[in-house]
Amino acid sequence: MRTLELNAGGESLRLSRLVFGTGSVGSSIPPQESAALLDLYRAMGGNCIDTARMYSNGASEETIGRYLALRSCRATVAISTKGGFPPKNDMHHSRIRPDALKSDLESSLRALGTEYVDLYFLHRDDPGYPVEELMPFLDGLVRDGKVRFLGASNWTAARIAEANRFAVSNGLTPFAISQIQWSLAAATPAMWEDDTIVCMNDAESAFYRQAHMPVMAFTPLTRGFFSKAIAEGIDSPALETYAAFKTPLNLARAERVHALCDRYNATPTQICHAYLTSGSPDGLAVLGAKKRAHLEDSLAGADLTLTAQDLEFLCASDAR
Repeated sequence: MRTLELNAGGESLRLSRLVFGTGSVGSSIPPQESAALLDLYRAMGGNCIDTARMYSNGASEETIGRYLALRSCRATVAISTKGGFPPKNDMHHSRIRPDALKSDLESSLRALGTEYVDLYFLHRDDPGYPVEELMPFLDGLVRDGKVRFLGASNWTAARIAEANRFAVSNGLTPFAISQIQWSLAAATPAMWEDDTIVCMNDAESAFYRQAHMPVMAFTPLTRGFFSKAIAEGIDSPALETYAAFKTPLNLARAERVHALCDRYNATPTQICHAYLTSGSPDGLAVLGAKKRAHLEDSLAGADLTLTAQDLEFLCASDAR
């Protein structure tokens, strides 16, 4: 499987381009089935498991922790987790504070059965909280050996840039990676009905290119929008579930995905993942597969690389 090398502060970490997402692990995906999916993922060269303290109310991390112990594979797996998520009944109540983050991280380490995590993402941002107070605390987590690389999840490029300017100028650990909503389908937070997430757009993309910062894309398939559009047709009533995403641009992109599927003998899933992992910004895709067949589909296209011409074709703005 193709990989990406993350570098910061003299540390390096090689991550598989396809990341195993665990939002449903421990809840709708029971432990035994989760283990079988993880076995398949690792057998195909995958090495990064992405979770969060709030996934399945902590059961995701606990399930992963049991799996790591059962397979004795902690040394060969990169663990990515996230803390600081707001209360679910009040998404604008910030928990981006040292006490909350410290509590979340300690809970994560206990659940995962590990002394450190490879990637630690702040799961949301509080734009009003000074980076001058936050970054020294985060740097301490790295210096204490509990975190190898810092990440920002659903932070705007402007805030990441502000935080990293302060960190670098003061000899502190900067953010090395970001996690936002990114897929071939152009989307906005309003389309997802969640104004606390950050979606890739031209301004965000320009920052990541300039900063050479990799992006771990969540919901990279837009819940199967392109697969459904190609299987059912762009005028099908079945696409009403995706009404918010049925823009002229996205429908035109569905036709282009179909064309590349024919060219590469690939599935829409494989083309959409390759779109994220083939160009710039440097991308990784978080797999949300709940079924073995879906995971097999994704992994079968793990080494598909699109050309610059393919990427330009997919992103052409001449929507009908």
